[in-house]
Amino acid sequence: MTQICRIETDFKISENLFNLCSILFVFLLSSFHSQAQHPKGFFRSPLDIPLFLSGNFGELRSNHFHSGLDIKTQGIENKPVYAPADGFVSRIKIQAGGYGKAIYLKHANGYTTVYGHLNAYNDSVAKYAKAEQYKKESFEIELFPDSNLFRVKKGDVIAYTGNTGSSGGPHLHFEIRDTKTESAYNPLFFGFEVKDKIPPAISSLTVYSFDENTRKCWTSKKTYAVTKSENKYVVNGGKPIATSGITGFGLEVYDQLDGADNHNGAYSIELLKDSSRIYFHKIDEMQFHLSRFINSHIDYEEKVLSKNAVQKSFVEPGNQLKIYDTKITAGKTLIETAKKYTFSYLVTDVADNSSLLEFTVEATKFPEPQKKDTLVAKTFYFDSVNTFKAAGIDLQMPDFALYHDIDFLYSAKTKTKQTYSTIHHIHKNTEPVQREYSLSITPDSIPEKVKEKLLIVSFNTNGNPVSEGGKLENGVVITKTKSFGSFAVMADTTKPKITPVNITHDGDLSAAKTIRVKITDNLSGIGYYRGSIDGKWILMEYDGKNSLLTYTFDQILSKGKHYFELILTDGKQNSAKYEAHFHR
Repeated sequence: MTQICRIETDFKISENLFNLCSILFVFLLSSFHSQAQHPKGFFRSPLDIPLFLSGNFGELRSNHFHSGLDIKTQGIENKPVYAPADGFVSRIKIQAGGYGKAIYLKHANGYTTVYGHLNAYNDSVAKYAKAEQYKKESFEIELFPDSNLFRVKKGDVIAYTGNTGSSGGPHLHFEIRDTKTESAYNPLFFGFEVKDKIPPAISSLTVYSFDENTRKCWTSKKTYAVTKSENKYVVNGGKPIATSGITGFGLEVYDQLDGADNHNGAYSIELLKDSSRIYFHKIDEMQFHLSRFINSHIDYEEKVLSKNAVQKSFVEPGNQLKIYDTKITAGKTLIETAKKYTFSYLVTDVADNSSLLEFTVEATKFPEPQKKDTLVAKTFYFDSVNTFKAAGIDLQMPDFALYHDIDFLYSAKTKTKQTYSTIHHIHKNTEPVQREYSLSITPDSIPEKVKEKLLIVSFNTNGNPVSEGGKLENGVVITKTKSFGSFAVMADTTKPKITPVNITHDGDLSAAKTIRVKITDNLSGIGYYRGSIDGKWILMEYDGKNSLLTYTFDQILSKGKHYFELILTDGKQNSAKYEAHFHR
């Protein structure tokens, strides 16, 4: 009885703290103030077409929250991108992944706007960037021009839309950041017109049970389908949900905008227990150094196993996101035996469309505690340094690399023909890791010819090896990683592959605008490439999505016979070369 009272003190919220009407008022007032602090009308649209979004601010992505708007470009590239206000080009970044070709503008009102996945810059910026690429002999560059070099006026064309970097289709990625703090804000707070009359949709409800040690993960969970009945959603056909003890909840939700079929993210989620708020979050801004905490915000295990994105309505002790209402409990609540509770969720989008889910919970007897896994090696504490050593393995994990305490699991499996070490099963791949940790694995026997080719691999769901990097030092292979799973030492002795697309030896490229080749590697990844014509470096743009290198012919290349050479190395210095004479 004493234990129950203690739990009740920790988790029970005063029933008279708020009623439903006052909660809704406070929420709407808070939402208004969040948007009102940003200037409306200062920025014009970066495009001259109606704004339809394929991705919105705060949307759930792999290992991060989406930090801007993905604006559809009618399925095509090369739409002109306009400066939304006076300013200057403060940064130019070109990379194979990420935002691809990106440009940043600083504005006098303290904001910086960002444009990603571009196909090209305007003529003056393009000329400057290309000159720097040739100067550095590198496709990937990051430049910070002087503030007087590229001054722009509102409405000037600064670039053209594309599909570069990690983009999944033609669109413009658009951000508005605080220039000083680098925090990203929802661009829709600044008055851009995006039609949205559709409320968020609720797909499922998950109920989580915890034992008395709330520093640990849940002990069990159950997911319920959600159906819509008149103007609200219900669970379990309206019948009570049975659970007891310390309980948490989670929702699978999505939002849609007018004229778009794709699913976007919701702006806020609020949970009431008997009319008292026990959980609330909203995504007004995003700090990039905290974005990986999304793996604590969602049910990461469910994401790995089923691809479903369930947003937990409780905050784990190691979660440092700033999106939560910190004046209330962490969302876990006590369900007492022989009592019945009414819960309601309010899910809202940034246009203040909202959806309501109501359900009741009826307490049953307390669930039996789970049996401890026989593979548990020790307890890892989320706020402490954690270490583990066993035959052939040494793991060093910094504090706050985890989101909660875990019963750390370990086992080993005999090496295979492909591995040079035991296969080490390090906890579970369904447990997320926030900060990278050091992993050392001792190989068994090391043939001299492969010593420089050794690396640590993990194994994906299909059992295929994925490079985790690393190198041999003092008889052990050392790397750093941000995941759990199965790990071993392998050697990459296979050279990367070069496949010509439109060039052949002694071929005629008089009518061609480009030289294109594909480059691939089987394990350690592309490390370095250098293309040249007649011995001089040429700019070959790398499209990582399609493993494609492209050189666009310069007008200065003379007519006649030329010699093309491409040298390619992988992460373990295996190299390949392709060469061909061609006519121009």
